[in-house]
Amino acid sequence: MRSKSRLFEEHTIPTEGNETLFAKLLMPRLPIQPQRVVFFAPLVGAGAGQQLLNVRSFSRRGAIVISYEYRGHPKSTGMFDLDCTIVDTHYALIWALEYARELGLPLHGFAMCYGAIPLLAQFKRGGYGRFMRSVSTISGLYHLNQILRVEDFAPIVSRHIGREIDAPSLLEEIAGGVLDCDGLGFKQALQEYLSKLMPDLRVELDYFEELKYERVNKRQALLQFCQSDYLDGVEVPPWMPCTAYIGHQDELLYAGGPADPESYKDYVLSVVPHASVLEFEMDHYGRGPDRDTVVQCVGDAFERFDTSPVPPRHVDNFTHQQAVLR
Repeated sequence: MRSKSRLFEEHTIPTEGNETLFAKLLMPRLPIQPQRVVFFAPLVGAGAGQQLLNVRSFSRRGAIVISYEYRGHPKSTGMFDLDCTIVDTHYALIWALEYARELGLPLHGFAMCYGAIPLLAQFKRGGYGRFMRSVSTISGLYHLNQILRVEDFAPIVSRHIGREIDAPSLLEEIAGGVLDCDGLGFKQALQEYLSKLMPDLRVELDYFEELKYERVNKRQALLQFCQSDYLDGVEVPPWMPCTAYIGHQDELLYAGGPADPESYKDYVLSVVPHASVLEFEMDHYGRGPDRDTVVQCVGDAFERFDTSPVPPRHVDNFTHQQAVLR
């Protein structure tokens, strides 16, 4: 029997090899009965519990919200890089689908910012994304170069290491091990770049939010940020509702990337041609007069799409881990 007072549950999810992911579930309080499960793909640097606090209203409407931490984060094992976020989300989604199946509840996908990329990557050939009822993103990334560009980073690195290095050379030196990514100059450059890009977040020489750099495969992660396109080949079924919510004051997604909401819409539609893009008065971090309205709209969408069709789960013979990284 569920406890009236228990708001969270903690679980361990196995991922590839012998590594494990820490997961936290936000539960509806009695007498509210569970109506659906929401799979919340996490941000980089965020703890599982930290994210759930932003969507507590989902649980008040009968949702069990599942969040987790990527490898390398405080309560998960292993080392972090971007490939791991795709693979970890694959395993976490399988776990969530089974959890929802046992309860007889529909499963919806949800993400903010970076979380949109590993979530949507589950719609590559052989992926399990097609077994969700809907997908919703708030201020979601639909391509890494929307916010992170090596052309902007190279001049900062040049200044801190004391020599000129252009963008192509920077990538070559990172890949070849020529550039000391653990050296003070490079650390200072990375801190300056990320701090200017995301001034609201905790960025220090040795960590980004809750992610310590000692648990990051730094060379791999940097190259993946600059060179990978995880959403190439994504095919969200045309019958699946997909909604992207974006704020007019999103200073992160519009800074040096999409110049206006129409450009952002182009990014979204290049990945999911049938998606709906809805605009609200808020910034990237949800601050603004429409903050509560956006969360309300997402909750409304979950309820509306609880009965969306899903295919039978019996034809999954593809190696999704290889497919999403190909």
